[in-house]
Amino acid sequence: MHVAAEEIRAEAAVLIDHHARGTWQPNDADRRAAVALFRCLETGLPLTGEQIRTALAGPEPAEPATAGLSALLRATAGLLDDADVADGPAGRDAVDHVCLLLDALALSRSNGR
Repeated sequence: MHVAAEEIRAEAAVLIDHHARGTWQPNDADRRAAVALFRCLETGLPLTGEQIRTALAGPEPAEPATAGLSALLRATAGLLDDADVADGPAGRDAVDHVCLLLDALALSRSNGR
């Protein structure tokens, strides 16, 4: 399933906003996936679709990642698999927004702030 870069960017922006306002609280599975991907980003290398799929396929948590985050990450993995789209301006912008979301989730405390 291919999701347009603009849709990925928009969904990431919505989740960033909801998280910042406190209207969406990530669960433990969301946070674990974000931390795993944040560690990939800390290497300074670009995020890959395979890294995202690996983070999502980790040990089955008691509660799965929320549907919105999981769907967004799967769509981002698909976008990253298509180098032509991922390297274009819209693709880079979408991935940047997803990375900002991952940063916010990975660095937030589990009590919501």
